[in-house]
Amino acid sequence: MKEIGLIEDDHILRDTYAKYFRITKQFSVVFSVNDIKDALAVTSAQPDIILLDVNLQSGSGIDSIKVLKNRFPKSKIVILSSMEDARLTRKAMENGATGYLLKTSSMTYITESILKIDDGGVPLSPTTIPHVLQFNQQQHADANTELTKRELELIRLLSEGVANKTAADKLNVTYFTINQHLKNIYKKLKINSKAELIAWYLSKRNL
Repeated sequence: MKEIGLIEDDHILRDTYAKYFRITKQFSVVFSVNDIKDALAVTSAQPDIILLDVNLQSGSGIDSIKVLKNRFPKSKIVILSSMEDARLTRKAMENGATGYLLKTSSMTYITESILKIDDGGVPLSPTTIPHVLQFNQQQHADANTELTKRELELIRLLSEGVANKTAADKLNVTYFTINQHLKNIYKKLKINSKAELIAWYLSKRNL
């Protein structure tokens, strides 16, 4: 069972999310708060996933991602917002978010998306995927000659939110090969996670 933390200032919406996740029996809601300061005050939980709103009483949730990651180092932070904006998507991923979901997505879609995180999936609502997809591969190849074409293709797929196993199928390689590619990419780019990889990907483009 996955443990979830909710940070949402609309108490009706927050309660709706909490009730839904509990009903699924796939999640345990370990905290449900209306602002960053309330989440930081939690001392007895390290949730697997934190769903974070953007507009909060104390300011932007996106600006608080790094603070939350320091407080909850084991947690994957996924933005859950009503705001569909390419710049916000980019900033969230650059700050270390694992994904960006819209509140207009169905609860089934949100649930399935965050359940795929363990398999290397990146939770993105369909309308936010283009924010990550506008990628000039030749420009990347010229600027990053140490990355192979196959590695660049893998980065593109992962940035679409494709899980590792699905990427293996699309590239006609084994799951083990995908993991080896990722190790090589991380070493070349001097990064340690998929969130950092997507942040790197986004930083190379003007959204």
